[in-house]
Amino acid sequence: MLKSLTAAAALSLAVMAPGFSVQAQDPTGPAMVDFLLNAVSDEFGLTLQSKTTGSLRQGASGTGTLQVRAGSVVFIGVCDENCSDVDMIVRDSSGREVGRDFEDDDTPLVILDSATAGRYTVEVQMPGCNGTCNWGVAAYN
Repeated sequence: MLKSLTAAAALSLAVMAPGFSVQAQDPTGPAMVDFLLNAVSDEFGLTLQSKTTGSLRQGASGTGTLQVRAGSVVFIGVCDENCSDVDMIVRDSSGREVGRDFEDDDTPLVILDSATAGRYTVEVQMPGCNGTCNWGVAAYN
């Protein structure tokens, strides 16, 4: 799981680094969200299990569901160029909160070392958004 944590931290830094491929390909909105979620798999060798996406305005919240396999799972959230802060709460199939990330950043991260296989719900909150912001959350192992 340390590899996963390191990969997620590296993604956060890489997204903010000058010259990162997002700038070279210049995707925006939903395309940027999709690119960033796929970049975790491509750049860090993690396997994408499932993902959910949406859009929210400043101060709004929404939910999505993800199907995961048992074992170590990393939930990583991203948002587009209009977003400066996105937060995330992860709940298991019984509705019990299993993790949250309310850091002041645009890449929330929740790690479950021994997730139970099944459906997880993510609540995404958008405290830092200019207009409408696209977001995505994916589960990786």
